[in-house]
Amino acid sequence: MSQSAAPLHPYRQLSDNQIVSLLSSNNSDAIVWFFYERCWPIFQYHVYKLFPQGQDVEELVNEFYLHMSQDNWHRLKTFNGSSKLTTWISVVSYRFFRNFKHSKIDSAGLITINDKWESFVGDWVQESDAGMSMDISSALAEIPSERDRVIARELIVEDKAPQTVAKRFGLGVDYIYTIKNRIIKRIKERLKSYSDD
Repeated sequence: MSQSAAPLHPYRQLSDNQIVSLLSSNNSDAIVWFFYERCWPIFQYHVYKLFPQGQDVEELVNEFYLHMSQDNWHRLKTFNGSSKLTTWISVVSYRFFRNFKHSKIDSAGLITINDKWESFVGDWVQESDAGMSMDISSALAEIPSERDRVIARELIVEDKAPQTVAKRFGLGVDYIYTIKNRIIKRIKERLKSYSDD
């Protein structure tokens, strides 16, 4: 008796436009599935081709997720259905990774956005006055979910590893990275607003 094929992931049965709609509504499960499962082989292939000396695939995918989710998913919403979503995302991600490679190499080597940002936040928290430190606390306080606020504090303020936080809350590491990216984006916007005042 032959074994039956494994059932398709429920999201695979959705149309491309339905997937875009889920992603642009910030559906966390859909985000993790699309960026870290469905399209992972595509991203992995591009990164290995563009960075033969080695580069953290997950880190670049995190950056690509942040890029795509900017301005209420404006870039994703330009998908018009003239090709398959995976074909379109392959082209968009390749261009992003290629531009990332060309724009992030300096005299110190390849420095990622997150490396620079986390270094900046670390120095900023240490050197800033109490009022500026309160601004980070205010940004964290704006996160609507109590659980995500606790996760944010452990990731950003206490600098705990995503794997540690994931284990503590019984969540997948990919989901924790999604939360972390969302938090970093929120704090960046808050600090930009602060610097513009």
